[in-house]
Amino acid sequence: MPKGNGASALPGHDVLRSFLESDSTPLGPTDILRALGLPPHLKAALRTTLHDMALAGDLARLPAGRLKAISGLPETVYAKVTRLRSDGHAYAQLVEDPNASLLLVATLPDGSLLLPDDVVVARLRPRTSLRARREGRPLRLVSAAPRRIPASIAPSEPPSGFPPTLSLIPCDRRLDLTLTAPPPSDGELETGTVVLAEVQPSSPGTAPQAHICAHLGAADAPGMAAQLSILTHPMPTAFSVAAEEQARVASAEPVVLINATHPNRTNTPPRKDLRHLPLITIDDVTAQDFDDAIWAERTEDGFHLVIAIADVAHYVPEGSPLDLEARERGNSVYLPGHTLPMLPLSLSAGACSLKPNEDRFCVFVDFTLSSDGRILSGTLGRGILRSAARLTYQTVQTALDASLPLNESDLASLPADQADALKALPADLLPTLQAAAIALQTSATTREGDTGTETEPVVIFDDAGNPTAFTPRQRLPAHDLVASFMIAANRFVAEELHRRRAPGLYRTHPAPTNTEPSGRLMARYSAIPGQHYGLGLDYYTHFTSPIRRYADLVTHRALLATGVPAIGSPPPQPESEHASRPALHALAEHLHFTERRAASATQACLNRLAAVFLRSFTGQTLQATVTGTTRSGIALTLTKTGTPSFLFRSALPDDSGMYDDSHHARTRMPSEAMLRAGTVLSVVLTTTNPAQGTLGLAIAPNAR
Repeated sequence: MPKGNGASALPGHDVLRSFLESDSTPLGPTDILRALGLPPHLKAALRTTLHDMALAGDLARLPAGRLKAISGLPETVYAKVTRLRSDGHAYAQLVEDPNASLLLVATLPDGSLLLPDDVVVARLRPRTSLRARREGRPLRLVSAAPRRIPASIAPSEPPSGFPPTLSLIPCDRRLDLTLTAPPPSDGELETGTVVLAEVQPSSPGTAPQAHICAHLGAADAPGMAAQLSILTHPMPTAFSVAAEEQARVASAEPVVLINATHPNRTNTPPRKDLRHLPLITIDDVTAQDFDDAIWAERTEDGFHLVIAIADVAHYVPEGSPLDLEARERGNSVYLPGHTLPMLPLSLSAGACSLKPNEDRFCVFVDFTLSSDGRILSGTLGRGILRSAARLTYQTVQTALDASLPLNESDLASLPADQADALKALPADLLPTLQAAAIALQTSATTREGDTGTETEPVVIFDDAGNPTAFTPRQRLPAHDLVASFMIAANRFVAEELHRRRAPGLYRTHPAPTNTEPSGRLMARYSAIPGQHYGLGLDYYTHFTSPIRRYADLVTHRALLATGVPAIGSPPPQPESEHASRPALHALAEHLHFTERRAASATQACLNRLAAVFLRSFTGQTLQATVTGTTRSGIALTLTKTGTPSFLFRSALPDDSGMYDDSHHARTRMPSEAMLRAGTVLSVVLTTTNPAQGTLGLAIAPNAR
């Protein structure tokens, strides 16, 4: 039969792909034709069609071993670009297996340069070694990263007789190459100026080209560190008109026990009135989005606790413009000096935020606690609260450290608003909260739980927005007090989700293995219940921060779908669009990505601010702590800023003992002690690069 007739008798690529992806049983051409009810003489046409599908990437996501007895098919994969080398080749990781990497050895077929975060279909070259990194050639761009990238102007001298060009160094450290661009027609640009440049397709063997679209300013200008970190980690920075309008209308809704503005919902059970309880919020000084409020009293058996959380689900209906934009963001991003909220400010810092002396909708956990921290009983519900006070961690710690009741000198040491808030509270509230927290912490110690610590430094800015100091983030017992309450609530809710078999998102953390120590294993979201090793819990979820984390909002909706009464909103459907298991798996992966993106952008911003701050220390000796070693050099944390840096191999003295390429037995030298984690070294700051957030370091004389 002619090829054309045979191919036309076969189903389309979409039908074949769906059929092949529906199971993992190995199939040969005869099996496929039989399963599709097609005659065996179409076997040759099927082989040709499968070859075309492989080149198009349609077979890249088949289960391993799905196709058998079909030789010569191109091996194709979906790959995400992670870094670009100076020769234009790109490192990538497999979308289906992020731990597997490959080297893409060409540009796209149209000559376009691959950029970090591009997703491509790549054809793999035959494997030459079991240990060597696989190589491949990109066939098709599946999703593209932004083609406009920030770059700084570098000194350049074009060869004689050639038109003048500018050299551009990308601000994204994952782009290890230099772009060339024609100079703008509106005047000269100084070396070090940051511009926005659009990457252009180029011919093989020629330097990557770009076109300057905008001037952003000096690399050390106030606000530039945050702007560059956002541009190199593309994140939404503005809400749509529809989302802003929805938030504005929702935030104007009156807070009442039964929503009289919806007469057809008057048969909905009323919320519980918690306004008689002096619930308080405890947050950082700069916080505006108050997710949680706590209260406790002593009982004969231990304690009675109420943990109230902002009822974001009331204001953000699933599938609405507001919900879709919050889902895309995944979480609020807190850069030093700049915040990208998950929800518009009218909600995140307004109607949802549990501000003092203002009525707010909430979802609450009410449980009794034994004296040794065991949860004896608990309930979930929706209510209305009125926060009695907005306290800071520092204020709470001062009060707990002082003799109670506070005397006038203690109060005088606090800001006036904090002193007034403390005076209005019951005298025994903070001591009771502390005692309940100690009981919860005792229970955590019994199960070998670890609440972790924050090591991210705090940046101090002057009035102009320039960094003037980096201080260690202070971890107070007041932080642990609040963390104990939040962990207890999250644990209780996770156990309820599991007990009710509700589809939701869990927070899991695998136990360490011989190949993966605990420090390298991240907690992540999962649609399948699993252990949280770091906290020593069988089940755990995120419930207590729905203003800033979409996963918590998903948990609230999952609870509401199980019967927690919904006020002022339609009854939830038995299974929403996002509640199915495959959809939750996809959502968990997306939220894991947005969480990592936020962490990476925050660290990049800190690194850039550190480079600005340290410019005046160029040529001076600084202290740094060794955190690890690689083949390229030594990873360090600078004492002055608390930010990471790197001492490259080329900057090490010849007698460091770090490398020995000879075939003779390596001699253990005393200087090897400098390579151990925790060792403090003296390094000389040679250069700073605020555009990339990098530092040049050299080993100091008598460094160890």
